Amino acid sequence: MDIPQADLDLLNEKDKNELRSFISNETQRQRVQGQTHALTDSCWKKCVTSPIKTNQLDKSETVCMSDCVERFLDVNLTIMAHVQKITRGGSK
Repeated sequence: MDIPQADLDLLNEKDKNELRSFISNETQRQRVQGQTHALTDSCWKKCVTSPIKTNQLDKSETVCMSDCVERFLDVNLTIMAHVQKITRGGSK
């Protein structure tokens, strides 16, 4: 999102901060939404291998989807913890 500098110069400091916060929040929301779509696509391709015949996944597909999501979350949490440790000056 590009906002002309002339328009930004018209804002007071409080409004500039609110705008920065809004843009930051929207960027984070888009990132989470993108990760959710990628996770859904990846797990779906891995777990749903047969044609869908009913409005529900079968038991093995449900278990696979659950395990896939849990693995994804575990890996992301591990990566975030490692990055935080590095940024705090911890070991590599």
